[in-house]
Amino acid sequence: MLRARVVLAAVAVVLVVVGVLLVRGGRSPGVGDCVAAGPDQTVVVVDCGDPAAAFRVIGVLDDVPPLQSQPVCAGVFPRSTASYSAGGLSATPDEVLCLVAA
Repeated sequence: MLRARVVLAAVAVVLVVVGVLLVRGGRSPGVGDCVAAGPDQTVVVVDCGDPAAAFRVIGVLDDVPPLQSQPVCAGVFPRSTASYSAGGLSATPDEVLCLVAA
C-alpha cells in the first residue's frame, strides 16, 4: 500500500512539473497572432503593436513538410510571404505557420 502511494505521489509531481513547463512556454501562435523571432530559431507570440512583431499568422496547416511549406502556404493563402515550422527545414510533415509581414 505504501509503495502505491509513493508511485501515485511521483506521478502527481511529474504531472505538475509538466503543466508548469507548458504554461511557462506560452501559447502556440494561431491565426491573427503576431510573432517575433525567439531564441534558437523559434517564434514567440507578441502584441501586434510591439516593434518586434515581424509577421502576422494568416493560416496554420498540419502535416506539411517544412521544406515545401512556402509553396504550400502561398497556394492556400496567396498573401503569404513567409512560413515557419518548429521542425526546421526537414522533410518530415509538421505544423506550419503561414505568415505575412506585419
